[in-house]
Amino acid sequence: MTPAGVRLLLRRLRPATIRMRLAVLAAVITFVPLTAAAIPIARTERTAQMQNADHKAARMSPVIDTMINGLSGGNPPDCTRFFQPAQQAEYKDISLCRPTKKTRASQGKLSLIPWTDPVRGPVPIRQIIYRTYVHAGVEDVAVTQSLEAEQARLNTIVRLLIGGIAGMTLVVSGTTWFAAGRVLRPVEAIRADFADLSAHHLDRRVPVPRSGNEISRLAVTMNSTLDRLQGVVEQQRQFTADASHELRTPLACLRTELELALNHPDTADWPLVVHAAHDDTLRLQALTSDLLLLARLDAGHADPPPNPPFDLTELVRGETSRRRLPPHLTLTALIHPAPIPVLGHQALLARVLGNLLDNAERHAVGTVTVRLTRDAEHGRAVLEVLDDGPGIPPEHHQRIFERFSRLDDARARDEGGAGLGLAIAERIATAHHGTLAIVPSLQGAHFLLRLPTGTPPEREPLNTATSSGPTDSGPTEARWT
Repeated sequence: MTPAGVRLLLRRLRPATIRMRLAVLAAVITFVPLTAAAIPIARTERTAQMQNADHKAARMSPVIDTMINGLSGGNPPDCTRFFQPAQQAEYKDISLCRPTKKTRASQGKLSLIPWTDPVRGPVPIRQIIYRTYVHAGVEDVAVTQSLEAEQARLNTIVRLLIGGIAGMTLVVSGTTWFAAGRVLRPVEAIRADFADLSAHHLDRRVPVPRSGNEISRLAVTMNSTLDRLQGVVEQQRQFTADASHELRTPLACLRTELELALNHPDTADWPLVVHAAHDDTLRLQALTSDLLLLARLDAGHADPPPNPPFDLTELVRGETSRRRLPPHLTLTALIHPAPIPVLGHQALLARVLGNLLDNAERHAVGTVTVRLTRDAEHGRAVLEVLDDGPGIPPEHHQRIFERFSRLDDARARDEGGAGLGLAIAERIATAHHGTLAIVPSLQGAHFLLRLPTGTPPEREPLNTATSSGPTDSGPTEARWT
C-alpha cells in the first residue's frame, strides 16, 4: 500500500466526533505506558519463578540420585509421553524419562501467554531437563521437574497485569468519554440554537454556560457577533426602505410632470417641463451617487489608498474659496497658516467638508464659519464647521449621523437634502481613522472633525503673503459672501 493509501485509510478510520477522538486518545495514552511498564514486570516474575524451580531441584538432588540408582536397568518412557509422577507424594513433581532426539536439548521455560500454553505437550515447555545420566547400562536417563506450579503463579500475575491494564484503560477512556460529553454539551446546545438562526430570527441568542470557561467566552463572543449582525441587518433593511422612499419621491414627481405635459401637449410649457425634469434627474443622480458611495464605504472599498500625504490647509482653502453662498450668508474661514499633512483620499475628505458646508448653509441665518487648526500634542488635524442656525438638541446628536435621519425641529426642513450627507461624512472620517462629532454650542451647530496627521509632503511651504492674518502663528482669516 502506498503512503497516500495509508493516510487515506487512517483518515477513514479516524473517529468522526471530538468526543470519540478524545476517548480513543485517552485509551492509547493509558494503554501504551501501562503495557510498557507491565512487560518488564512479567519478565522479572518469570525469571524469579525459574530461579525458584532451580532452587527446588537443587534441594532434591539426593532424592534424585536415589531414584536413578533404583532404576537398575529399567526402561523409563521417553520424554514425549505423559509423565508419571514419583511414587512419593512429596516428590510428585519429579519424573524420570528417556529423552528423544527432539527433546534431548530442550530446556524448560515459562510462558508469558497463559491462554495458549498447554499444561503438557510433546515438548513440555513447563518442564525443565534437570540432568542426564549414563548408569547401569541405561543411557540418557533424564530427571524432569514439573513447572506447573510456577506457571500457574506466573499466569495469575500476567492475568492480573492484563486485567489491570484493560480495566484502567476502560476506566480512563470511559471517564474521558463522559467528561468530554459534559464539557461539549454546551457546545452542542450552542450549535443546535445557532443552526436554527436565520435572517428572520436574528433576535435569538445562543445559551451562555455559567462555567466561565472558554466555551462561555465563545458563547458571549457569538452573541456579541449576533448583536452586531442583527444591527447591520436592521440597518440594511431600514436603509433599503428609506432609499426606496427617497427614490420614489423624485420619480413620482418626474412622472407626474411628464404625464401632465403629455396629456396637454398644446398648452404645456415645455421649457419649464424640461427644466423641472432636469432638476428631478439631477436629484436622482445625486441620490444614487450618495447611495453608491455609502455602499462602497460599507464594503471597505473606499479606504484611504497608500498615496503620499497631502496638505489639508490647501484643500480647505481651495474648497472655501470656490464656495458660492446665497446673498444673505457670509463664509468665514480661519485656516492654519502652516501646512497640515494628512494621509488619505483627498477627494473623499473634500466631500466631507462639502457635506458639512451644505448642512451649515441650509440652516445658517447669516454666518458659516470654518476653522482649521493643528493639535500637535495628539498629532491631529482639527476641522470645525459652525453655523448660527437653530442648532440641534443634545438628544439628537447621535441620530443626525444615521442615514435618512429626520428631525422634528426646524433643522428637519431640508431644502433638497436626502439625509445622507452627514452619514457619508461620518463614514469617510471613520475610514480615515478619524472622528466626526457634534459638540454642544450656545447657538447653531458645531461639527468637529479630527484626522491623524502624516509625514509632511516634500514641497515648499504655502505662500500665505496674500492672507490678511499672520503667517508664523495662528490661523489666517478669509471671508466670502
